[in-house]
Amino acid sequence: MLTTSFAVARAERRSGLAAGVPAGPRESTFMITLNREAAGRRQQGHAVTAESTVNSSSPDPAGAPAASRSAEGFFRADGDALIPADFASSPWGAVLHGRLIGGLTARAVEQAHAGDPDLMCSRLTIDMFRSAPLAPVRVAARPVRTGRRIAVLEVTVENDDGPVGQGKAVLLRRSQQPEGTFRPTPPWDAPTPLEMGPPPAAPAVGRRWTAPWQSWSVAPAAPQAGALRAGLWIREVHPLITGEQLTPLVRLSMAADLASPVSNASDRGLDFINADYTIYLGRDPQGEYIGIQPYGHVSDRGVAVGQCVVHDLAGPVGFVATTAVANAMARPPAGG
Repeated sequence: MLTTSFAVARAERRSGLAAGVPAGPRESTFMITLNREAAGRRQQGHAVTAESTVNSSSPDPAGAPAASRSAEGFFRADGDALIPADFASSPWGAVLHGRLIGGLTARAVEQAHAGDPDLMCSRLTIDMFRSAPLAPVRVAARPVRTGRRIAVLEVTVENDDGPVGQGKAVLLRRSQQPEGTFRPTPPWDAPTPLEMGPPPAAPAVGRRWTAPWQSWSVAPAAPQAGALRAGLWIREVHPLITGEQLTPLVRLSMAADLASPVSNASDRGLDFINADYTIYLGRDPQGEYIGIQPYGHVSDRGVAVGQCVVHDLAGPVGFVATTAVANAMARPPAGG
């Protein structure tokens, strides 16, 4: 039984029953070989599969060797607590980056349904309602509904002062795909990391924070605001938890937070900060690269919603929607 009670969770861990016990690597992280046929299907919006893979220990096709990946995670496990590293911070200061709430939620969801691989995480909502210091957190999960074709799970991320974020997952059982042609996602003619080569060095924000991931702007020659609004690719180089291999779902759940700046930036820059994001998946993500394609934005009187299409190298995976509020501090601070 999964629970949000720390006391019960610790008691269950002692007996080996807690869902929060690290499950260890459950699946290899695959590097997808994107051939011309798959690229054509991606642009035409047809369904694609990601069956062509290479071993994750091979040299990276985008130019970054496997040795460039760090073994140090954003967190290290200490009993039932997760201790954040210094680089788990956000550009706003010594507070936990909201995207890590998404990663921890996805990890808990995967552990909770590890015994039923036919259930697919089709929706994952991340609520980020409070800034959290770089202090130990604990993650607890609670089943809301377990049915024949659907399961619903709530995940809470807490520190000693209470909840700092919450997630809810909807898992649906796979079955036979209906026949027919479906409406495709909007075309995205962006080059992939395989075509763009090694990523540029991550710029420091205000000379005090550097993004701890690799990213490729799909419009690198555009002004900063235009480049952001064109979309990007992202690849994690740190594990979420030291000693655990990243899964594609955890990678996507962290990268999806960037749907807010991609969809909510204007031609003058980014003046919105998101309160949440929801991921909708039509198939399992594969590999190490996540593409964020802008799709739409609506706002009025300081409240916004934005939407993006998320990709892996084989094509569209699903959508990300986010709500945001106008914030004069939304632009990362300049200067030292």
